[in-house]
Amino acid sequence: MQEIFSGTLLIDIVITVTLIEWGVLSWWHRRTGRGIPMSELQATLLAGLYLMIALRASMVSAPWYVVAVLLLAAGLSHASDLWRRWGARKTSGEDVHER
Repeated sequence: MQEIFSGTLLIDIVITVTLIEWGVLSWWHRRTGRGIPMSELQATLLAGLYLMIALRASMVSAPWYVVAVLLLAAGLSHASDLWRRWGARKTSGEDVHER
């Protein structure tokens, strides 16, 4: 058990499971028309993947600029997801201040 938590194996597993999840969700939506469309989900998944890859890069002592670029990519993906969601609420007529 210690081997899983002491190196990059755990983060590799999480990245792999996330990529499998992405593929399954995409396949399911294309096949059935049910579930979340990738256009609504991909920015969220990308932000998480970029964060996990940045963590892994820092764990293997990658250059600082590699980690910085990955964190920037995560932030931009997250911001684009927020922008899309906020815009969708405005165009749907929902009150953006609703609680």
